[in-house]
Amino acid sequence: MMQITKKESFITYLDERTRAVQENINRLTKDQRKDEADFEKIRANIFQMFKTIFQASARISTAEEDQIRFFDNRMTTIAETWKAALAKATEHRDERRILQEQVKLEVVDEIRSFFDKTWRTTI
Repeated sequence: MMQITKKESFITYLDERTRAVQENINRLTKDQRKDEADFEKIRANIFQMFKTIFQASARISTAEEDQIRFFDNRMTTIAETWKAALAKATEHRDERRILQEQVKLEVVDEIRSFFDKTWRTTI
């Protein structure tokens, strides 16, 4: 039996989450729930964005530690940017923007959790 690598597992997770969210978008669109579908599109885009960043980490270095550090740093930087955007949206009482930033932060937290579980735990 072939052993699945951590990298393959992480890519599979991102692809499966994207697929699940896409199904949700299709269902919401069919039910004419455009606003909810739009928020789900944000969610799908973020899973794909982090997949791209993760794949880019392999081009940064051949050393797994460097790749992990690169991805981890990008995740942190992006989350900090979104937290600042959420604070600004809250300050301006921009409800739609607040929801958008909250969705982004939710997804990055979910990805971070899976990432940490994959690379930070030892069996």
